[in-house]
Amino acid sequence: MHKKPDDLSISVGSLNGVGPKTLSLLRHIGINSIFDLLSNVPKELCDKSEALSLESINHGDRVVVSGEIIKAIRTKGFKPNYIITIRGKIGTFTVRFIHKIIIFMNLQPGINVRVDGKVKKNKDSIEFIHPEIETFVDNKPLQSIIPIYSLRGVISQQKIRKLIVQAFKLLSNNYKFSALDEYFNEKFSCMSILKAFKKLHFPEGSYDDAFEEYQRAKKRLIFEEVYLYKHEFLESLLKYDKKQSFGITIESKFTENFIERLPFTLTDGQRNALDRVFDSLQSTQPSRVLIQGDVGCGKTIVAVIACLNVVRNGYQCLVLVPTEVLCNQHFKTFTSLFSGIGRVVMLSGKDSSSRKGDIKLELKNGKISILVATHALLYDDYDFKNLALVVIDEQHKFGVKQREQITSSYAYQPHLIYMSATPIPRTLALVLYENMNYIKIPDKPSSQKKTKSAVYSDHKRQKVYELVQDHLDKGVQTYWVCTRVEDTTDDTLQSVKMFSEIIKNQFPKYRTAVLHGKISSDEKIRIINEFQRGNIKILVATSVIEVGIDCQNANCLVVENSEMFGISQLHQLRGRVGRGKDQGYCYFIHTDDAKDETVEKLKYLEINTSGFDVAEHDLNTRGAGTYLGTKQSGLPDNYRVTNINDIMNNIHEIKSFTYNLPSAKIKELKKRWNIKKIDEVQL
Repeated sequence: MHKKPDDLSISVGSLNGVGPKTLSLLRHIGINSIFDLLSNVPKELCDKSEALSLESINHGDRVVVSGEIIKAIRTKGFKPNYIITIRGKIGTFTVRFIHKIIIFMNLQPGINVRVDGKVKKNKDSIEFIHPEIETFVDNKPLQSIIPIYSLRGVISQQKIRKLIVQAFKLLSNNYKFSALDEYFNEKFSCMSILKAFKKLHFPEGSYDDAFEEYQRAKKRLIFEEVYLYKHEFLESLLKYDKKQSFGITIESKFTENFIERLPFTLTDGQRNALDRVFDSLQSTQPSRVLIQGDVGCGKTIVAVIACLNVVRNGYQCLVLVPTEVLCNQHFKTFTSLFSGIGRVVMLSGKDSSSRKGDIKLELKNGKISILVATHALLYDDYDFKNLALVVIDEQHKFGVKQREQITSSYAYQPHLIYMSATPIPRTLALVLYENMNYIKIPDKPSSQKKTKSAVYSDHKRQKVYELVQDHLDKGVQTYWVCTRVEDTTDDTLQSVKMFSEIIKNQFPKYRTAVLHGKISSDEKIRIINEFQRGNIKILVATSVIEVGIDCQNANCLVVENSEMFGISQLHQLRGRVGRGKDQGYCYFIHTDDAKDETVEKLKYLEINTSGFDVAEHDLNTRGAGTYLGTKQSGLPDNYRVTNINDIMNNIHEIKSFTYNLPSAKIKELKKRWNIKKIDEVQL
């Protein structure tokens, strides 16, 4: 027995025309309920306004025309064509079908059709080849503005539209206004969700008017989705704040002596970050600090000095990283700097059971001061004697559920420091990381020179080889990044396995090695250590080198098929070079047929070296929802409507959301949106 008709959680399987196969296809694209179907926002509205005259049409234009079929012929020969002649308001024109013609042969004289496609024009005659074609039923007018959905080729546009018509009729028969309908109407003059669905899927009037209503309707859905996720996030913070934390005494004299012994001078940004971290650590309320900074800005030393003070107070620290490569890198850093101050131990997935048992025992009795670990720690019970600080590097790679596993079992809640080398605009960060102490390190050590970047098309590849040869001859090591590991039928994309052979032949005097995600962790670490010791001169790799490798003699980076990367990721890759006092060089190679706008994107990196500037540019110029990719931007992967630009465009309204609705109502709405408990949502 079905639920009541106005319940948006009703299965799409209840709709006419949805059998087991269609239901499976819909589920494949995330459509399970009536609400899922109706909240599948069209990616665009297609204007089907018709061309007014033959003179207004140019060769190659995409136009819409209609008329009556007056002639239909099937040509003879090995590959017959099906050609129909149509008489319409603009005159007579033809439509040609050159393959699968049998499915179009029902188009016969006397039928009225609408044609949408690119025109082949020759003097006063026009022809369409395989256009989109619709028939008029009982001479009823066709919709002039058509919603186009992102369906990944799984199901047809026509099929989804028919199902949406059914779903909307089912919903509107007995719709009851929700608590958020009233809230958003009163606070922001928004339409109801029912009206929003109508404006999204059944546009009316002129194209400009329909598009304006489409934007208003989408905004209504965005507000509801962000409202509910934000509520879930704030609830999780309240749970976190209920416990007490350790108040850390900052030993200023000891800290300054430690800083003075460092082989480099801290930047103003690092000093400011330390002051704010210290303020947080001294509180007995559990603090959450997010440190954002460009690659090479020195976030790690800030974490080291924070841990130093925690250990001096007699407490323990956990440094959590997403990969074994980065784990190994941090272990080396902490070990070298903590000599004689506290015991640093590394834990990774490859450790034996007996070693893990020893580490467990030493954590529990307090013999380990700092544990540097990968996510392997999360899959077993590790009990610290007095864990006071957790540092999570590359914080976007860890879901909240994983973080909760570390901290939830203790009577005292440890302080948290999240670090990320993915700079995002401050205005966006204030929304995404609300109620956290957000710290930005904008500068880099003065000893570091700005990396020089240059863009080359594939036909100028020889010039890049000459530049790299010169660097190698001067003793500079090189990273050479490819987009993928294996070869495929697409020979325009370079693969690590194939290209490494080309590099070996091109630079026979210099030892080359390959690094990618399919190599075992032990082998990765062995190769990286060999590279850092200078035994390997060229490292051909995928973007696996993006984090966790610090080789100050590797100051040349080449990126193949650079048009395939976003500029923020290219900037991250660029951060592998120029990490010491020597000049870094970066060469972006793109295919000869790369689009002009893509080449302009690459050229932007030639003159801009700040990660925060790159992030702003990325946000302003890339398509909706593509900014950094969801995982790197901080948005949960399972947002269905909202993207980064939507948040940026509505920041002031989002920050003014209030939560006075009954919790039962909000819980019901979260269920509709399939919003999981916060421990299953990635921040």
